[in-house]
Amino acid sequence: MITIADYTLGRLIAQTKPHMAERSDYESLQVLNFDYDGRHLHTWATNRYTIGVSRTAVINADDEPWMATVGRQQVQELQAAVRLLDSRPVYLERTASSLVLSNETGTRIFVDLIDQKKPLDWRNLLLSPLDAKPADARMAMTPKYFAAWKNLPHPVQMWSTGEGRMVLISAPDFLGGQMPVRREGEDASLLRELESWRPVAVQLEAA
Repeated sequence: MITIADYTLGRLIAQTKPHMAERSDYESLQVLNFDYDGRHLHTWATNRYTIGVSRTAVINADDEPWMATVGRQQVQELQAAVRLLDSRPVYLERTASSLVLSNETGTRIFVDLIDQKKPLDWRNLLLSPLDAKPADARMAMTPKYFAAWKNLPHPVQMWSTGEGRMVLISAPDFLGGQMPVRREGEDASLLRELESWRPVAVQLEAA
């Protein structure tokens, strides 16, 4: 069992649930993942275009590291449990088939888990690019996924990891990324669009 601070589990879910895949996408991506590494509890989700990982330091723990995956249908149950328990420190226990949430009141809520045979490793996706220097690269991004970042504290840091590669986005106890749009001739089109504003800027400076 591990213990996390009050009003923390709700933050973890609010910051990562927007990155879950839509119902029309792969079922394996319509999930919310929990990853306890012995020090931090991470919650993360991805829809292939964005990925978000939120973390919190664990207060008390006597567990070995574990992972747990909650499917879309159970996420609503999980959120209901959070609303009931989150005003006090929350205890989490990973059993063979459930994530058990409780607090000092004695209330215990069981959330069914799904079996992910080959779960993605968010560390491979997000931690490796941290070793590279920020890149000076233009890129096109779709605003469809901008709303996924709305629950982060302000401001956030953003930097490119290279042309055609993920844009990293960080905030306190949060790390995420968004993939750029890849289309033939995209860089040339973007440059032309930027250049089209230049005469306007020159006229304003002259005025």
